[in-house]
Amino acid sequence: MKKDIHPELKVTHFVCGCGNEFDLLSTKGGVVHLEVCNQCHPFYTGKLKIKPLFLEIKGTTETENQNA
Repeated sequence: MKKDIHPELKVTHFVCGCGNEFDLLSTKGGVVHLEVCNQCHPFYTGKLKIKPLFLEIKGTTETENQNA
């Protein structure tokens, strides 16, 4: 690998609106404020009210096959 062409990784502190905080390596460094994270996002918490598109498409084809 060539030397001095890769960005330096710094410890970055991420703070979510729900209060969750975690540290990762990033080129940004400092503190990053997030709106959602894996602790409060509806998809990851199981509180998603609508199904993702690929599940809706799969469900429709199964229903159509049963009705035929």
